[in-house]
Amino acid sequence: MVSIDLNVEPDVGEGTIVNSTTPTTPCPGMCFESGSEFFEFCNRYAYMTGFELFVIYSKIKKEYKDKGVSRVGIGELEARPHTMEMVRLKCKKGGVKSSVGSNVSGCNVFFYGKEKNGEFVVISCDLVHNHPLLPENSRMMVNYRSIGSATFDRVMINERAGVSISRNFGTQLIEKGGFDNMTFNKIDLRNAIAVERRKTMFEKGDVVALEEYFKAQRDLNGDFYSSIERDEEGILKNAFWSDARSRGSCKYFGDVISFDTTFSSNMYRMPFAPFVGVNHHGRSIVFAAALISHEDTPSFVWVFEEWLKCMGKPPKGIITDQDKAIGRAISIVFPGVPHRLCLWHMLQNASRNLGKLDEWKSIDTLIRTAVHDMLDPEEFDEAWCLVMDKYNQRQGWMLDAYDKRRQWAPAYNRGKFWAGMSSTQRSEGMNRTFKIHVNLDCGLTQFIKNYEFCMKIKAEEESKDNHNSIDKPPKLDVDKSVLAEYVLHTVYTNEMFAAVVNERKGLTHTNVTKTNAIGSLVLYRADEKLTSSHWRKRFKSYVVKVDKVKGEVSCSCQLFEFRGILCRHILKAMGVEDFQFIPEKYILDRWMKQVRSYESVRVSYYDPEETATLAKAKELSQRHNYLKELAMRNEAAYKLYTEGTDSLRLKMEDAVGIRKTGEGGDQSICWWDPEARNVFGRRRLRPRECNERALKRASQPAEDGAIKTPIDKRHVGRSKKGPYSIYDKSKKNQACNHAEIAANEELIRSTYGHIPSYRARQEHANNVQDARLHSSSIGPVLEDIPESSQINLSEDISQTFDYDTFEWNTRLGGRLTM
Repeated sequence: MVSIDLNVEPDVGEGTIVNSTTPTTPCPGMCFESGSEFFEFCNRYAYMTGFELFVIYSKIKKEYKDKGVSRVGIGELEARPHTMEMVRLKCKKGGVKSSVGSNVSGCNVFFYGKEKNGEFVVISCDLVHNHPLLPENSRMMVNYRSIGSATFDRVMINERAGVSISRNFGTQLIEKGGFDNMTFNKIDLRNAIAVERRKTMFEKGDVVALEEYFKAQRDLNGDFYSSIERDEEGILKNAFWSDARSRGSCKYFGDVISFDTTFSSNMYRMPFAPFVGVNHHGRSIVFAAALISHEDTPSFVWVFEEWLKCMGKPPKGIITDQDKAIGRAISIVFPGVPHRLCLWHMLQNASRNLGKLDEWKSIDTLIRTAVHDMLDPEEFDEAWCLVMDKYNQRQGWMLDAYDKRRQWAPAYNRGKFWAGMSSTQRSEGMNRTFKIHVNLDCGLTQFIKNYEFCMKIKAEEESKDNHNSIDKPPKLDVDKSVLAEYVLHTVYTNEMFAAVVNERKGLTHTNVTKTNAIGSLVLYRADEKLTSSHWRKRFKSYVVKVDKVKGEVSCSCQLFEFRGILCRHILKAMGVEDFQFIPEKYILDRWMKQVRSYESVRVSYYDPEETATLAKAKELSQRHNYLKELAMRNEAAYKLYTEGTDSLRLKMEDAVGIRKTGEGGDQSICWWDPEARNVFGRRRLRPRECNERALKRASQPAEDGAIKTPIDKRHVGRSKKGPYSIYDKSKKNQACNHAEIAANEELIRSTYGHIPSYRARQEHANNVQDARLHSSSIGPVLEDIPESSQINLSEDISQTFDYDTFEWNTRLGGRLTM
């Protein structure tokens, strides 16, 4: 690739004028071998003097004119200096000023050259300017700005990796050592990248390139599925594709999918619509993707029909945003499949439609209470209608939302499996991932390349998660007294086991009481202590059913049905009933860390035999085996090998940051012994007394009154800030917070207090006997309970896990009063 000149495109043989440091003043009669040398000489002089030139008139040689070369030609037909018989160059500030703000000053500087007797001769020239010259700013003038081929190659590599133009320019700025050494600016870089994008866009035509890509993928793996829909004129309407690995993963995790079309991915503004689900690590995974031209019902019907042809069966549940066209298409193609609307969007729509009302703050409190607290459908209906009647909202958004409540309200959806999803957050998160690597100005060809790059990243993340789940146990203490935790820690992936541990932690503030028994079926009431003001009451009660004979358990919170994780209420009841095993149906294959068939499928963006870690380990093994064979040949080779490895080990330990006890290293152990390879433990980390900065500070202590650096302030007894607690607030903020909580509780009590089920729960919560709360108790004071221990079925809890252990802080002074 030749240098990219932002003014004209020079031939390969032409040199750059920027590096010339010996200007020569032109004069009539000077001779040059060709027009190219004349051009280079004039531009070099202009650069060193501090102005720019442009061609005002030229005459092309007859032999080139016969070939079609002209001043308006493109590519090979473009006029170049060597094709000209006569040319006149003029200062760019010459001419007549025609508009306000123009930098034209009527400068008469010009150079006139003509070919005579095989030479290019300067006929005449005028060197007197009527404007100041700026030789120190010549590098900023457009005539002299260019991007070298090597620089441009690195720029395009960064572009394909998703590096923004600003950061791309910043890397070149650092590499070249400052602006003084730059031969282009950020706008030039942006334009050059745009030109390259247009080249990839028009090389073969986007649709043709897309078809060729699909054909190449089918040749690589016959399980690749693709389909393109055209209109009557042959123009691309929709495209759908799914590679072999994605199709294989759908067999395991395609029960619940999220579908979203909010991201326009290319210059045609064709919405990119990925089908996203949840894998066994709780991460988002792409099953298929589509590009659609119109967000209407026929387009979505076509996409969903292609999904059926590709996967062979519909999903068990689908989550979308509130799009009527998508809803109609789902009812046509997936009849009977539960279709859920994004809860987050519903609550955002509430703020958008009702936020201007004077009573909005109270309405928002009551709406969120009804959504999060009313877990029974009849109770939710009554609570929602109370809000509509109280604030005269029997029309508009609240009525429309109430009519669609079966599609979004948690009370109507908590009994179905949704893998913990309540929103299209996963699709939107995947869109953000693609947005990093996809620019809206790219064509379909470039988009497909960027799509593969994103899929490669996701595949590598899953491979790393698989390795960690098998090779690295979770950094969580296993409570062997809890049967479910003891069983599942060897079966579930690290992320899913963390969710089980989070439920086990909730046992510390959960109590169950036996209420009834019908044959082998035993009923329990589970009382859970909740401290967050969001829940409005001290206790929340659930009904747990346990049939030890049949091996069946259930809870009214229905967390297992919604997410596939046994809730803390069931775990507590199973402990009371002394279960000896976990029924198989409560151990989901979906969350297990077993090897699945699609992980060994080779696709264009992932080769299971040559991952980055595997390739590196393979190379290191080959290197070591070769040196080992040489070392066994004779004693001299063996001595060289041992001395070399000892020296290399010391250098590598120093690079990694491992402690060295002397020039010979740590001689107390055999460092090559696998049983003594505890290299990265605390015992061998570089201690403070071996740290150069620590030694320097010890030898030169800071004087009294001197300003200490952050490093000097280390280990001087700084107060440690504990985790968040309502008691850490100032009295003023605490009083305001308590007043606000009390006002909200009074609002909810006055609105929902006459609902029978709600009133019964309130009375039960107020009458629960808990020695920890009794005023006469002399036992330990009830400690703060983290808000993360609560259950909120309306959140997309499959994406967030609380890996940290609970922090229990004793409140400051006095006993807890409610």
